[in-house]
Amino acid sequence: MLAMHMADTLLTPKVAWGLIVASAVVLVLAGRRTQRELDPARVPLMGVLGAFVFAAQMINFPLPLVPGTSGHLGGGLLLAILLGPHAAVLVMASILIVQCLFFQDGGLLALGANIFNLGVVPCYVGYGVYRLVAGASPGPGRAYAALFVAALLGVTAGAALVPFQVRWSGLVAVPFSEFLLAMIGLHLLIAVVEAFITFGVVGYVARVRPEAVAAAGRWAQGEGRLSTRAVAGSLLVAALLLAGVGALYASSSPDALESKLSMVRANTDETIQKVEGWHERIAPLPDYEGIAGWSSAGGVIGTLATLMIVWLAARALRARSSANPSDCPLPGDDRTGQTPVPH
Repeated sequence: MLAMHMADTLLTPKVAWGLIVASAVVLVLAGRRTQRELDPARVPLMGVLGAFVFAAQMINFPLPLVPGTSGHLGGGLLLAILLGPHAAVLVMASILIVQCLFFQDGGLLALGANIFNLGVVPCYVGYGVYRLVAGASPGPGRAYAALFVAALLGVTAGAALVPFQVRWSGLVAVPFSEFLLAMIGLHLLIAVVEAFITFGVVGYVARVRPEAVAAAGRWAQGEGRLSTRAVAGSLLVAALLLAGVGALYASSSPDALESKLSMVRANTDETIQKVEGWHERIAPLPDYEGIAGWSSAGGVIGTLATLMIVWLAARALRARSSANPSDCPLPGDDRTGQTPVPH
């Protein structure tokens, strides 16, 4: 399996630290909003959805029309539709941190860039586009059309930032427009696949537990067929199957960014090289390597680690909210912008 996110060598330390600070500010603000708005019934769902997106990201699929190149799910829009954008950003950041520290997927200094490109932009831009296109109370047709448009714009907007970040680092080896158009074109294809995956997961949750969809409209109404716990359990089983079995059949072709690394100059910065060397030494399972002959064991471990980290973080946020009653919205309080989930 191949690493999927930006490496440290695509950035200079100055640009990397700037993106770390920008992402940290967004995460602090998102944490405060989530602490104020999070319903206890969504805590286990946050953990399970984090595990599901982690596992789904491991499944690289061949890109249509571009032989020898693959793509993978981002998952930001999916999380934002089900959890709301603030909680979704926190979950995406947790996934990316696990991938970086455990599996050396994405650089340590590039972590801020990856959180911004794969978390902040798809969660907020994608969710904003969805709400704009869907309107206040969309029916099923309009909701799914909005999901498609939001996936296209959210995914490609995040990918389009990569050439700018590499350019700010002075590492683009070809005309900038060529790099930018290549990244946008490839990620438009990825976004189409991501839209259909998002359709499937959101449609499933909306059908069996409509109250669990944060961005619900007329398309997610009615009495749920399953409890929130049952929905969480089914998604966890799907995540473990994806990580343990599905990942064995993932495409081994380079992903969209890796396929265009020839457009980037070699990074000779000493700080970057030292950080990369240190990162190699501390990552316990680089490149999702297997354990005791089981090649997908790393993915299963990462899936369970993501589940626990997100669940514990959500519980901690909820506990802090309960300790500050003035910050905790009461049922029917319109500060949440959501209907409380029964539990």
